[in-house]
Amino acid sequence: MIHTAATPNARLRLSFHPHDAVDPALDKPVRNNISVAVAIGRCLFVASDEGARIERLIAGPDGHYADHRSFALTDFFDLPAGSEGEADIEGLAVDDGWLWVVGSHSLARRKPKPQEHSGDECLKRLTEVKREANRCLLGRIPLAAIGDGVFDPVRQHEGRQAACVKMGRKRNALAKALKSDEHIGRFVHIPAKENGLDIEGIAVSGNRVFLGLRGPVLRGWACILDLRIAGSGSDRLKLRTPDGKAPAYRKRFIDLDGLGIRELAFDGDDLLILAGPTMDLDGPVHVWRWSGCLDADAPTVIPRDRLTRVLDVPFGTGFDHAEGIAWLPGGTGDPERRLIVVYDNPGRDRLHPNGTGVDADVFAVAADASPRCTISDRDDGLRVVGCAQEIGTADPIDAQGGRIE
Repeated sequence: MIHTAATPNARLRLSFHPHDAVDPALDKPVRNNISVAVAIGRCLFVASDEGARIERLIAGPDGHYADHRSFALTDFFDLPAGSEGEADIEGLAVDDGWLWVVGSHSLARRKPKPQEHSGDECLKRLTEVKREANRCLLGRIPLAAIGDGVFDPVRQHEGRQAACVKMGRKRNALAKALKSDEHIGRFVHIPAKENGLDIEGIAVSGNRVFLGLRGPVLRGWACILDLRIAGSGSDRLKLRTPDGKAPAYRKRFIDLDGLGIRELAFDGDDLLILAGPTMDLDGPVHVWRWSGCLDADAPTVIPRDRLTRVLDVPFGTGFDHAEGIAWLPGGTGDPERRLIVVYDNPGRDRLHPNGTGVDADVFAVAADASPRCTISDRDDGLRVVGCAQEIGTADPIDAQGGRIE
């Protein structure tokens, strides 16, 4: 299959304060490490994979985002490593007045830096694997409307309270459950970017929380964790299952051409999936649509013909790594909607000379009717979901109008 990257319809400027004014502990500009984005009203919330903060930008009259304000996660959660520990935020979602946030839950191997260290020091760094306790964050924050389409994340609002899954110095309740999982457990102790456990994406609908895994990818199949979350009336979230039995999640293995999941976003009842390399590579990067994802309950495998490829995202060699997607304001009934893509390590042509601005890409995405689905049971307990396109659209069509073989 030949993949031709889609051409953005526009670029969207995001303007931040200098990083040393945001947090003296940050050693890189915020604009260089954007890992995720989500929009609500005139607000665009983004986060960096460094530090433990979320950033809010507000759309101005020209449609570009500025008026930057930074929020420390310790304002909402009692993080085990405090404000100094890196949370590696890789997912944000908005649903029913909540801002959801998830860390990568991953380990990290130290990077050798030949320009700074001797050969022996580089080898030693490759033996060192670090665990950041704050990375095991899965929580939600109330959003308070303050007028004119602007929302403040707050610890308490109208009977709602910021809450997260219980965290410890090493892991949280989810990571503890995954440690003994027959598919994922052996990857919990492997660093991210080496096909180890790495959460990079969240989408929420009511009490359903979908978490996308960049890794592990098993024999080319990526994984989505489907959780049911219940509030406890305090600052704790509980993992629940419909039948009350362990494990407190369902697994959805999905064929993404061997790629891992970099972000998730709902489009009505459909789930958009940003897929990219599991390892430390540049591309390819695609956006896929999984229709009817909320219908699945039992552990499921989703073959290719259950998906529609929405677009192929451009990427650079050593730069422009697509990390997040988000819908810009617009109705779900519009024939075309605007999808923003934000990039980690943005290329020079995206960086504004003022040192604080960076351009994201905006793509026009056509509204897509959900295809019909069939579900069959297997002897091993898994359910296989198949799909037949509606009459008149028998062949999936890619973003450039070509037939997907």
